[in-house]
Amino acid sequence: VSTQSTWGPFLIGLLRIMSSSYKWSPDESWVGKDNEKLRWIATERLEKFTSNSYWTDVNLSRKKLYTLSQAPSKLLAYSVTDMSRPSFAQATKDMNLFKEAKVGQSFGPSWTTHWFYVEFSFPNDWKYEEVHFIWDSESEALVYTKDGTPVQGLNGSDGCDRRAEFIVALPESSGLNKTIIPESTFGFFVEMAANGSFGTGSGDMIAPSAADRQFSLRICELRVFDRLFWNLLWDFETVSGMARNMDNKNARAGQALRAANAAVNIIDVNNRETWHTAREFLSEFLHKKTGESQDIIHCVGHCHIDTAWLWPYAETIRKCARSWSTQLTYMAMYPEYKFVCSQAVQYDWVKQYYPELFAQISEAVKEKRFLPEGGTWVEMDCNIPNGESMARQFLYGQRFFKQNFGFYCNIFWLPDTFGYSAQLPQLVLQSEMKYFLTQKLSWNLINVFPHHSFVWEGLDGSQVLTHFPPADTYNCQADVSSVVNNQKNNKDRAISQHSMMLFGHGDGGGGPQTEMLERLRRMKNTDGLARCEISTPLQFFQTMDEKRSQFAVWVGELYFELHRGTYTTHAIIKKYNRQCEILLKQTELLASIAFFSSQGGYNYPSKEIEEAWKKVLLNQFHDVLPGSCVHMVVEDAVILYK
Repeated sequence: VSTQSTWGPFLIGLLRIMSSSYKWSPDESWVGKDNEKLRWIATERLEKFTSNSYWTDVNLSRKKLYTLSQAPSKLLAYSVTDMSRPSFAQATKDMNLFKEAKVGQSFGPSWTTHWFYVEFSFPNDWKYEEVHFIWDSESEALVYTKDGTPVQGLNGSDGCDRRAEFIVALPESSGLNKTIIPESTFGFFVEMAANGSFGTGSGDMIAPSAADRQFSLRICELRVFDRLFWNLLWDFETVSGMARNMDNKNARAGQALRAANAAVNIIDVNNRETWHTAREFLSEFLHKKTGESQDIIHCVGHCHIDTAWLWPYAETIRKCARSWSTQLTYMAMYPEYKFVCSQAVQYDWVKQYYPELFAQISEAVKEKRFLPEGGTWVEMDCNIPNGESMARQFLYGQRFFKQNFGFYCNIFWLPDTFGYSAQLPQLVLQSEMKYFLTQKLSWNLINVFPHHSFVWEGLDGSQVLTHFPPADTYNCQADVSSVVNNQKNNKDRAISQHSMMLFGHGDGGGGPQTEMLERLRRMKNTDGLARCEISTPLQFFQTMDEKRSQFAVWVGELYFELHRGTYTTHAIIKKYNRQCEILLKQTELLASIAFFSSQGGYNYPSKEIEEAWKKVLLNQFHDVLPGSCVHMVVEDAVILYK
């Protein structure tokens, strides 16, 4: 091939890379230059070096994270014969119901519950190893200690929200803020739900529930985890991500491209000494600090759990336990980590059904690491409810937070609803809050909203400082791509260099993963990227408040231009909602008249009225009242109304 032709250098470079004898030199003059063909070769090389599908025998495939494995010495299962969801105490009171089970066995149908007891003999020669329990039932699951304490959720999906590992042995050498030493023989229980993160549909994520799905127990074993490989993987992924996602005209992007390709040359997957050498080399690159004028991204762990959507209310209770126990487990290992969570009703459910877990959450709240925000009973629809319902959302939400945690929330937290009434700023201020976070409007179909940070003014002139995270999602992966997009998209950078990024998997995804926390550690202060600081929503808004007067003011409704049919779908819910709103108003009026006219002789039914209001407020969740839910949720809602 002629080297003078357009494709000559490209093809020669490609052939040299494919040759097993060729070693890429970081000093090659064209690596990192603004030549798209050659840059493509270099970046493609980086991408394939962490592929789980191509050349996995010589690259940093995740398949190498685990080395040795061991099957359980005992695996027992108890399948609940009806659609009930028994508690730990109910499920384990008669162990004779547990029968021998095996890997490969299927469990179902949809929405049923299956309890397992798993026991292992810990190998003596694994004494100084980090060991994980790996469980994959193609579904959501929750690990319990033998005394009934929920400790971590698991998710057997094949997507990016997969969470199949639970740490059972953690040596001091791991570098994490915790040590776990297992007994020679140990066991625990696993509660398996016959549903995935997004219900029981198949194919597209938003799919109707299938009544007869079966879920296979694909993996149940102990595995030795390679912490050195893990650390090398995220060092490399971060530098590689900078090379692949930053503007290639940025000098730092070219430096990242050179550094990552040089690391490929250093690494021999069969020689652990080269791993240490590569980590030292990559660390030198990552530890070059960013400047004071660089953007600052306030990174907040988040797990948006729809109170009902593609699953019923009863399953949401377990989703909360799975997700929140997982995040408490991660807090023990990553001392810098903070997690925000909204919706008072979900806290109330955990308090009722998982009191030990709620006690742990309360301690983490005192430490300001588990962060209640939102101030409402649920993340409600803001189009259909009447004004009194809106007020009650704040009343009962803030009352719960005050009674259980000793404070009112500071931020109205509503990332996922289908439009925002102009009466909200007034209610927010009257509810002891002055900040508002949402996300959905950034998804507008036609008119792109012009700001990410602004002051929202309501009908009466009330104003709240508002922020839309510029990554345009509340489920960020906390990778280089997320950080670059967050920085690039921010429409108000000229006023403030601060923005917020919410990272973690929602619904059944369980919140942030440990790889997200590893990425953020590496991007905390790295030249070329915005500074990524684990922060709190309040810290972010207080910083933004200093420049409040400079932000634009948006007056009136925030109209959402995407989800359609929410005023008409499942009209029966709309009908019952309005009837109940009217009945409750009349009941309170008549009960008040009766109380005062009887001079205290009539006992005002405050408890009964509050319970009735909370049922109506629950059904005003933003996927229930609008009708954007599966039919089984509609059936649950109608029962509550009746």
